[in-house]
Amino acid sequence: MDNPRRYAHPVIKAALLTLAASFTLAGCVSTLPPEGQKKVEPEIFEQKNLEIAHGFLQQGYPQRAISRLEEILKVNRQSARTYGMLGVVYQSQGEYDLAEKNFVRSLDIDSDASDVRNNFGVLLYTTGKYDQARKQFELATDDIYYDNRSRAFENLGFVSLQTGDREEARQLFKRALRLDQNLVRASLELTDMFHEDGNFVESERYFQNYQRLTQNSRPSPRALLLGIELARVFRQENRLADYADQLTRFYPGSAEYRKYQASLRND
Repeated sequence: MDNPRRYAHPVIKAALLTLAASFTLAGCVSTLPPEGQKKVEPEIFEQKNLEIAHGFLQQGYPQRAISRLEEILKVNRQSARTYGMLGVVYQSQGEYDLAEKNFVRSLDIDSDASDVRNNFGVLLYTTGKYDQARKQFELATDDIYYDNRSRAFENLGFVSLQTGDREEARQLFKRALRLDQNLVRASLELTDMFHEDGNFVESERYFQNYQRLTQNSRPSPRALLLGIELARVFRQENRLADYADQLTRFYPGSAEYRKYQASLRND
């Protein structure tokens, strides 16, 4: 495996909007009651606007999402979920200082919000604050009732890769997959680790899981190159040809394609 710093991107690319994802999507309609009618209960008002803000964020309108969230804060300045979601929205805009401020505010109000801690950890990782990110992810993994606990372990694995502890990363990725077999990133990392170690049986096992999870999407160039190398080990010519064709068609300018071409010249 190359220097673990090349793998800084998976956590960044998968920002794990676990706070936002916990809301059911709603149509982008007004939740303000018509004049003269009974006001909506504060809890219902907050939930509906959180849902709508999430919808705006998913559709690519972060500023509209912020406007909705600010409406909640006019009613309830102590809404931890709202500050947590503001952190997610500001992070999506690259406003990292504002994102951090809102994550901290959310956790000041509700220190048990593991979803916020996980998202905050992603932000800290993104900005190179690896020790602080580790602390947030570890606190999230301590919560055995946290729905996305497996993702927090997976994120911890990337922190370990980034800081050079490959064996710790391996154990964390395995722990994450024991909690949830449907983790694409952990599956690919373990495929690569076991391949590099020469344990091709284990590498193939994790690669098959990766394939299962990505069967309806295009594999990454890294995954295709690993697939090519494993197909060579197990002498699976048809499979090798398929991966090589995909790598050639989809990623002709990639470093993985150049490495594949170099391997052909060396055969």
